[in-house]
Amino acid sequence: MSRLPPLAHDQPDAADAAGTASSRRIHARLAIRRPIGLIMSDGSVRSATTVDVSQVGLSMTTDKPVAPGSKCQVRLEWQSGDALQSLELTAKSVYSSYTSPKNFRIGLVFLEAQGVDLFLQELTGSAASPASKSKP
Repeated sequence: MSRLPPLAHDQPDAADAAGTASSRRIHARLAIRRPIGLIMSDGSVRSATTVDVSQVGLSMTTDKPVAPGSKCQVRLEWQSGDALQSLELTAKSVYSSYTSPKNFRIGLVFLEAQGVDLFLQELTGSAASPASKSKP
């Protein structure tokens, strides 16, 4: 079985007293499946579904590949009372893996910190963002 590469900025955790690392991630990931929009640099819009999210990026699936290094906007929409709210974050693709016909796993790293907490809160539907907690 193939392994997907890590998102950019993920670094190994420090080894514990026994000399083994418990995880290679700095930021905790939250497995969540939620539809999002992906706005490409040419203005085209794609539908995607999140696989997991963290404070620094997300993994998602979509029907077309996204070349590593490509910049895009990730759009999340939600209902707030009678109004439709949305938030867009600038991101960059760090990997694109074929998984099956019309199904690609894409890793994105956020290029801006502003708005990430709100994005994670609305994505998870919680007032606090579990994805923002760091592992010990």
